[in-house]
Amino acid sequence: MEPYEHRRQRPLHRYRYGWGHYVQHRDGERHGHRRRAHRHSTKPQATPADAIRRSRRFLRGRWPAEIGKQVGIGLALALGIAFAVCAVLGVLTILQARHDLRGAQSEATAIATDRNQLFTAAGRARAATRIEAMQKGADSAAQLVDSSLPLRVLSWIPLVGQQVTGVVQLVDDFDVTSHQAGTLLASVNTLVAVSHGTSVSLPALDILDLRVHQAVIALRPLNRGSGLLIGPIASARDSFDKQIVKVDSLLATGQHLLDYVGPFLGTQGPRTYLIAGENNAEMRDQGAVLSWAVLTADNGTFSVSKAQSVGKLAIRRPAPYPLPPGTASAFGALQPTRVWQSVNATGSFPLSGAVMAAMYHQRTGKSVDGVIGVDVVTLRHLLEVTGPVFVPGIPAAVRAHNVEYVLLHGLYLLYPAGWEQGLRHDEVAAVAKAAVDHMKAHHYDLAYLVDQLAKSTRGRHLLVWSRFSRLESAVFGFGASGSLVDGGTSAIHLAIQSAVAAKLDWYIHTAVTYRVLVDQNGTATISAKIVVANTAPPNGRPHYVFGPDHINSFVRGQYVGRLDLWFPRHAITPGGLAESGLTLARAEVNVLPGHVGTYYLVAVVPNAVKNGRYQLHFIPQSTLFAQATKVVFSAPSWSVGGPASATWLANDPVMLRWTLSH
Repeated sequence: MEPYEHRRQRPLHRYRYGWGHYVQHRDGERHGHRRRAHRHSTKPQATPADAIRRSRRFLRGRWPAEIGKQVGIGLALALGIAFAVCAVLGVLTILQARHDLRGAQSEATAIATDRNQLFTAAGRARAATRIEAMQKGADSAAQLVDSSLPLRVLSWIPLVGQQVTGVVQLVDDFDVTSHQAGTLLASVNTLVAVSHGTSVSLPALDILDLRVHQAVIALRPLNRGSGLLIGPIASARDSFDKQIVKVDSLLATGQHLLDYVGPFLGTQGPRTYLIAGENNAEMRDQGAVLSWAVLTADNGTFSVSKAQSVGKLAIRRPAPYPLPPGTASAFGALQPTRVWQSVNATGSFPLSGAVMAAMYHQRTGKSVDGVIGVDVVTLRHLLEVTGPVFVPGIPAAVRAHNVEYVLLHGLYLLYPAGWEQGLRHDEVAAVAKAAVDHMKAHHYDLAYLVDQLAKSTRGRHLLVWSRFSRLESAVFGFGASGSLVDGGTSAIHLAIQSAVAAKLDWYIHTAVTYRVLVDQNGTATISAKIVVANTAPPNGRPHYVFGPDHINSFVRGQYVGRLDLWFPRHAITPGGLAESGLTLARAEVNVLPGHVGTYYLVAVVPNAVKNGRYQLHFIPQSTLFAQATKVVFSAPSWSVGGPASATWLANDPVMLRWTLSH
């Protein structure tokens, strides 16, 4: 249709009176206009009715609707373009930040996978370089995401904003972590640099203590959880949180250790400690205490007295220390409060340490502030740090790789006569003294020393008791207390204890298989099969090593002893005793040389499953040879999450966890 034109139409007439008028011309609709009054004429005054009529004519046109529609489309298009631009720029920012963060993560991984580098000056220098690179990468990534306008815009959009916030938090959290790592490493370097020989710089130790506490405060809130995050962002968050949990646990252990070390070194006055030398060739729960020395510390400096045989500390009557009823029933016949060789029969070193302090006081009239149990495995770790030492009575240097053979076998060959045993009794404590003396004149790395001693505590080879309850809590916190319930009352601990006046544990190897069955009511049945192998040669010599003692053994090399198996606290077992916070079951052992014995113990634990969870904490005995351990788990009436079986050599504690649901 042709557009409509007035007979005498002014230029641009069709556009001058609104959208409706324009449509009339466009669609060819005939219409007229009232002639306007002459400019000089008197214009009649508009009435309210005229205004209403004009409004109705305006609203009948499509002007407002069309314009609103066009404006809405324009705004939507503009917002869409803005979102697309922000999304593209935001993704580019995240990718660049991810690139920077990956570089920082690779440096962090290199440090975490090679922890040994932290125990030498050169290694810490490399770690410092890596941490510096990690900080640069984390700083760059944090600066990118924190200053990105597109990411700020996207953060206002539901769900998308949560992902953006998750990225920003993750980058910032990694930045905080890297800076804390740098601060801690610098403090460690300072402490090592200003500590010499047997003197530890207490001001530098205080600074490290402060930095560790600050790191705990800074890092603990960073375990945020993935929440509503999705995809790779959620995976990255979960991975970071797992690492933070590990770091947080290490820092908490470090806190407890530092809380103990200062007072231990005499920051609050002189301190005296009894060193109990434990011999792994004559096992109680820990090695039999056969030698001793005294460690003194004051104002950061420590030293060790001459080592001696426990025969010098013999007492005629029991020390006045009350034993718990279960301990008295299980071990009272061994006189653990009078006989030094029996004081470690109980599985609880907090009890053994307190008893030893009482026995020492009864014999000497002197009090000690703590007791330190040291066995041959601890000496091996100590000699890794100090290097070889020379001990009177031992014709060759004692080194990390030969200390176990020398002290637990070689000296028996060197002093075969029974009357020469006194010369050998002193050697465990004597090597510990020689190692401490060696520190005074030779360089060693303090960080490496702490690491090696930590390895000893995990296997119960180095245990500590303090008479101060606050410090005993700190010892409990860093895992050196020797308590069987430091991982909870779900612990299991198997110990083989010699009952022969001989030194046959050098030849004894044990393996145990635990079968755990959980019924539909949540009751657990734990069956233990223990295999004891006696590798002693028949007709071995000397007599005081291989026996027989004609009391419990009557064949040379015959091993007679007892298996003590501590089940979880509420376990029910034939002849069970409440001891060391758990339930003790026992079996007699009698194995001829070159033979193997198999023994069985079983316990029932009612209501073992708590809130759909079940766990067992396996604590090793401090034997010379790691115990081969296997666990087989079944719960036919449950849907189980967790290992159906697990096998390991029991050098360190192992925690197994399962989730169960119907």
